[in-house]
Amino acid sequence: MKGVLHVIVGTPDSNRRSTLAHAINPTDKNPSSHFLFPHELESTELPFSHWEWIDHGFKIKNLEEENINEWFLFLSNRIELADQFESLQEFVDQEEELEIGRIITFINSEYLNDAKDQLLDWIDGCAHFSDVFCFSNRTNENSQSLSSILDRYKTMRYPMETFILPKSKDPPIDKILSPVSRRMTHIFDPFDVLDTEEIPENDPFLARQPNGNRMKPILIPSW
Repeated sequence: MKGVLHVIVGTPDSNRRSTLAHAINPTDKNPSSHFLFPHELESTELPFSHWEWIDHGFKIKNLEEENINEWFLFLSNRIELADQFESLQEFVDQEEELEIGRIITFINSEYLNDAKDQLLDWIDGCAHFSDVFCFSNRTNENSQSLSSILDRYKTMRYPMETFILPKSKDPPIDKILSPVSRRMTHIFDPFDVLDTEEIPENDPFLARQPNGNRMKPILIPSW
């Protein structure tokens, strides 16, 4: 694989596929972008393949790579998030012509009103790894809960960008896919520029206890 790999995280029904479809020119018969989905996701409109989770790693079989220079890898909501990011870091290291673009989390705002601790912890984990948060389905009923999430990361001085996706307008896809890194994690940074506390093994959400369990586990929410 070569080109730019964007990494997509999202709650169910967060409009991540329909939003990112705007990255493709509908008149292009041979699009240079390709979507990589876990098996729980499908698409009849986007050029896509499925990835498999084998031996705690991403496996993509029978992939036609010609003319493709932009990839959208959708992570699974059935596999622990930290395991996927740990594997992804190793995957990118093995693909010399592939570079990480943006890590984007899509959140369906309808989940926020009744958010339990498990979901909020998951959102914290996503915020650590993400350059961008995109919120869909904002309503008057969930606007206060959404504002609380925005205020939380603003107070914590997280550098990530946030977008509230409009229902009646095209999303600001160029801004969402901007090449500027805004994430807290350093796991995709060149190893030789990292301090000891910044290396992948010491990332707060990847670090392990002596018994092998994560120091800060990101549990899979009950959607």
